[in-house]
Amino acid sequence: MKLFVTCIAWVESILNKEIERLKYKILKTSDRYVYCETDDAWIARVNLWSRVGNKVHLELNSWIVNNFDDLFELVSEINWKDYVDSSNPIIVNAVSIKSWLDSIPAIQKTSKKAIVTKITGSKDEYLFEDTNLQPREILIFIEDNECRVLLNTSWEALHKRWYRTSEHEAPIKESLGAALVLLSGWSYKKPLYDFFCWSGTIAIEAALISRNIAPGSLWRKFAFEDFGWYPATHLEEAKKEAEAKSFKDKKYEIIASDIDAYNVDMAKKNAENAWVSDTIKFEMKDFSAYLWAKKLEGTVVSNPPYWLRLDSNNLDKIYKDLAKIFNNNPDLNWGFITSYFDFDNMVNLDPWKKRKLYNWNEKCYFYKKV
Repeated sequence: MKLFVTCIAWVESILNKEIERLKYKILKTSDRYVYCETDDAWIARVNLWSRVGNKVHLELNSWIVNNFDDLFELVSEINWKDYVDSSNPIIVNAVSIKSWLDSIPAIQKTSKKAIVTKITGSKDEYLFEDTNLQPREILIFIEDNECRVLLNTSWEALHKRWYRTSEHEAPIKESLGAALVLLSGWSYKKPLYDFFCWSGTIAIEAALISRNIAPGSLWRKFAFEDFGWYPATHLEEAKKEAEAKSFKDKKYEIIASDIDAYNVDMAKKNAENAWVSDTIKFEMKDFSAYLWAKKLEGTVVSNPPYWLRLDSNNLDKIYKDLAKIFNNNPDLNWGFITSYFDFDNMVNLDPWKKRKLYNWNEKCYFYKKV
């Protein structure tokens, strides 16, 4: 059995390590995905445990396709009745990279036709799709003319942990928040600070990581739970394993603050939903208060403001004050994400490493002190 796990750009190495820890064979790591070989029990385990993964796909078939006839034949080779009930809506998505077949609509149309033909036995018949049932999402991924036919086992993206009942218009993704904590090199024995906690995502993900809580074990449901062929015992066993591996009694010092009382209240509620409110100390506090604080130790992981709706003078002051806090606390480990690139001119970049990341579709840099 082969699985194809997608992720946001530039965190492939983290996803690679996640899969290695689950002790499965990695076949390829490339741009925004990791391809691996495993057993079917792993479908449940990676969906539960992946902190930076996007979707977990089961490979149903793969081969070289040079034209649309090849694509139709490849998709038709699959016994779709094993994977799609007669009334499930079928959604076909497609990605084409450096391949002769580059028309996404044509790839989708050809693949959907092949699936329907295989199920009905005729090119002229249609499937009744009950919109009340969970759709089956198929991904046709073609790279260098090699086509993989993939079944989404996660359904909605794994970053949707469902602990955020309150959030801003465009909050940082949970998977990106987890990636920032993992990239920061935070030592759990020392404090972690988030000076701009917003809806609490970074602090909550830090708490889940330090307490070894599987993020998928919180609130969400997976597509594979509705697959008649997938043993329910695999998920039950994976949840029992996750429960046994979580730390219930260990204490960590995670301090999340924000100048806005509404943000702090929102973050507290979200932490309660994630069952980690006892692990995080929330404070209503202007980050500039740390300009006069005693020497800090530990790690800062944060998502400072950088939106265009803030005027340049306010942004400039925020980042100049951040630079002063950096200089006042030389032993403090730092990691923060921003698209406010003028920060480069405010500090000596020699002790910093910049890593390109994307917050949704916005290009950012993760500044990490090394």
